[in-house]
Amino acid sequence: MELIPMTSKSKYFIQMLNLYTILYGEDPLEMQKQFLHHFQFPNFEGYFAVIDKRLAGFIYGYSSRKGQYYHDLLSKQLNGDRNWMENCMELAELGIHPRYRRRGIAKELVNALLKNRTESKALLTTRKDNEAGIKFYRKMGWMKLSDGFFPNVPYEYIIFGKDLSPSVRGVDF
Repeated sequence: MELIPMTSKSKYFIQMLNLYTILYGEDPLEMQKQFLHHFQFPNFEGYFAVIDKRLAGFIYGYSSRKGQYYHDLLSKQLNGDRNWMENCMELAELGIHPRYRRRGIAKELVNALLKNRTESKALLTTRKDNEAGIKFYRKMGWMKLSDGFFPNVPYEYIIFGKDLSPSVRGVDF
């Protein structure tokens, strides 16, 4: 497997839009707008996982800042907890093609994304009914920070956080 830095000019960008549609049923043109918007956020970083020139998965995140939709939403849900909201990054998207699951790709992608971050904490959300995702994040050392909320969609989400401070950086994420 090869990890390729994510850019909108990569040939894998369109494959990512198609994979996102397969995974989440979202309109690829709307997601393209969202992804391109996210690419402009501070300290954006992302990777395509490629096997035999096929997109197996993707991940990206960025520094969380006031004024960003998810920062403000998560801050509200966490009651403005400065411990989690200051100096944090958001793991915005992680997706693995169904045919490539259970091969350690998600773990490699998460490790690559978190490896050199300068923030002291990381946040993510996942659907409350995503049992496999919840189990995966807990196994990777993420802590559940909220019981659930509905971020302008009909599905309930929970928030996870992870300490990225230097004292735990040596631990295999």
